[in-house]
Amino acid sequence: MLERALDDNKSLVTSEVKRQLGLSGAADWSQVSQETGLSIRECLELGQHDDGKARWHYDPDTSSQAMMGRMTSFIKEHYPAPTPVNYRAVSNFMWVVVEDCIHMHEILQGKFKWTEANLERAAALRAQGLTYKEVARRLAPVLSDTNVFAALRRRSPTRKVREPVAAHELGEISRLVDEYAGKHSVVNIATKIRTQVKPGGRCDIYHTIDLCIIAHPHYQAKMRNIDYNDLANRISTGQTTVTLAAKELDVPRVALAARMRVLDSKLYSPKWTDEETRRLIDLVQSCDPRADNTFIGKVIGTKSSVQCNYKIFRLRKKGLLPPAKKAE
Repeated sequence: MLERALDDNKSLVTSEVKRQLGLSGAADWSQVSQETGLSIRECLELGQHDDGKARWHYDPDTSSQAMMGRMTSFIKEHYPAPTPVNYRAVSNFMWVVVEDCIHMHEILQGKFKWTEANLERAAALRAQGLTYKEVARRLAPVLSDTNVFAALRRRSPTRKVREPVAAHELGEISRLVDEYAGKHSVVNIATKIRTQVKPGGRCDIYHTIDLCIIAHPHYQAKMRNIDYNDLANRISTGQTTVTLAAKELDVPRVALAARMRVLDSKLYSPKWTDEETRRLIDLVQSCDPRADNTFIGKVIGTKSSVQCNYKIFRLRKKGLLPPAKKAE
């Protein structure tokens, strides 16, 4: 019954849009609303007529800032986060094909996809002498020069490949780790070894030293004795960080960070649903004095305090939550 009523409304709105296009060449959504008895937003979401819609591709020389702003304002007004955006409504409002609206909204949010075509275009622009900043502007309105540099570096066939550490150098590193383990801090051990072992060629000695330290029985035992749940709570409440905790516990930071990530991934899904995001935003904005990361994690129930802390940080960076209040 409901599906039939929805289909009837779609046909009603679409027929009215076609009629208006035939008369004046444009759709007046206020008039469509009056003729159908539905709200303007309902009409925008139900209209299925796409013939004659414009294409919209980003071009730094011709793309209208006003047009981008018009689309962004419409989405913020009618589909504020975490409400899913109805791109059919956006398409009808802008009178631009749906796929192009989705693409433009994504790149305006910084979601630029490094397809092979985009990589080739970036490389070609660089070959013409454009700076990374100029290339970024040519590709997307909010793309950074750093992002372009990193993407081209990953793609470059001339990227230098590190050679493996020679067997005698690996033996010397292992011997020094055995000698220094438990006598010096992890940070000092790595520094000492780097000054004593001078490998030939372009080998990745830093990574090899880290691996030898992580695999050493002394540090393996120390890692097993850590109370990771307690550490996760201390990190989430701001009492420490992974870097400070690694220094305090005298264990390899890389290994500790990896273990914390594994702990979170085993207990909680890393993906946030719209409902979880909405509840998180509501809790942060509730001004409840209890609403620290630990409390929020317990209320949501499906995310750790560390995940809540990182999600809040990302939401604030995107402007979906106000900045944290500074302590007076």
